[in-house]
Amino acid sequence: MGTMETMRNLLVLGTTIAVAIGCKKKDDKKETPPPPPPPTATADAAAAEPPGPDPQLVARGAYLVKAGACLVCHTAMGPTGPDLANIGGGGLEMKEKFGVWRSPNITPDKGTGIGNWTDDQIASAIREGIRPDGAKLTPIMPYMNYNAMTDDDVKAVVTFLRTLKPVERQVAKSEIKMAAIPAPKPANQPPGDDPIKQGEYMASIMLCNHCHWTPNKDFSGPAGPDKMFSGGLPMEMPPLGTGTLFTANITSDPDTGIGKWTEEQILTALKTMQKPDEKMIQGPMLFMQSMWSQLEDKDLKNVAAFIKKLPPVKNKVAKSTFKPHPPGAPPGGGPPGGPPGGGAGGKGPPGGPPGGGPPGGPPGGGRAGGAGSGAAGGSAAGAGSAAAGSGAGGKGPAPGGQPAGGSPRPDGAPKPGGGSAAKK
Repeated sequence: MGTMETMRNLLVLGTTIAVAIGCKKKDDKKETPPPPPPPTATADAAAAEPPGPDPQLVARGAYLVKAGACLVCHTAMGPTGPDLANIGGGGLEMKEKFGVWRSPNITPDKGTGIGNWTDDQIASAIREGIRPDGAKLTPIMPYMNYNAMTDDDVKAVVTFLRTLKPVERQVAKSEIKMAAIPAPKPANQPPGDDPIKQGEYMASIMLCNHCHWTPNKDFSGPAGPDKMFSGGLPMEMPPLGTGTLFTANITSDPDTGIGKWTEEQILTALKTMQKPDEKMIQGPMLFMQSMWSQLEDKDLKNVAAFIKKLPPVKNKVAKSTFKPHPPGAPPGGGPPGGPPGGGAGGKGPPGGPPGGGPPGGPPGGGRAGGAGSGAAGGSAAGAGSAAAGSGAGGKGPAPGGQPAGGSPRPDGAPKPGGGSAAKK
């Protein structure tokens, strides 16, 4: 009886409050409201200014851009190093055996950059290699690898790119002969909680199989569907040094790959470019060090675990004849070769900004991306890209599948000794 009485009292009280509020509103209507304060310029500006981007989204986009080394390619090189005053403004120019490519301006400048592109148009260029006008982008930037990027992550990348300082720079069109390669619609499949799947996802963005694949005799594609990480791609890099460097076999084969490396050693190579024999990895992977050293250990451990799990593929890679330039700017203004910072855990290649900003330009005559100098006991553990081009691009799907989010198949790629560029 007491409970029922209490409930009735609460109901009456609630109804009374509601009625009282309603009466107050009616009474308020009878009163003359005071005049609103005059608007101020500050208030008007605040009301007109749209809300800024989500800081967490920007941070995620910046992280992925570091992993993919996007700004390594889309920043021009000057006589003393990268043009850090105009990051992302494009203009990096490389002469290849198949033509001359120039990295485009990807800053928000509306006249010469991508400021007039919609978010979806930028995402399509990144993951599918399609420009807003429907034109196909050339196989320079690895959109086949970025095709694996989830909708959320590509949105983060787009959001970050819009925070770059607009750079007014008209970049001339590239002069290259390469067939466009169609990309599938992005599957938008998050890697989930499996560390190996997470490592595969990051390895795709870091472009490992974009460089460490074994080409067939005419360079029309990989030597087989199992040859996406078995190395042997020749690279000539005049800005870095002389001779030819061959990408390493990074499969788990103990004799010709890196099967004898531990996961911890692979992680160290990814983060510091130091091999188990304490020698430094040579070639374009040096440009990744300042970026990848800032990645979370969890991600690098997952990538190392994924690489360690790669099936063994026996492929003895030819010995590299590459010799880095001595300290000092080489001809053409490219960054000198040699270990970043003078040893393991260095601060990046000479010419690179402190703290891991976009390092110097890419290799000038080879496929951009990580490369080791040899195979077993001396091969690189991961790969990234350091080249640029006239748009978003990548390599086509390999026969029989697309491991790690995309398989490089450079239709129209040059014969051995040339290689092809690998980034935007």
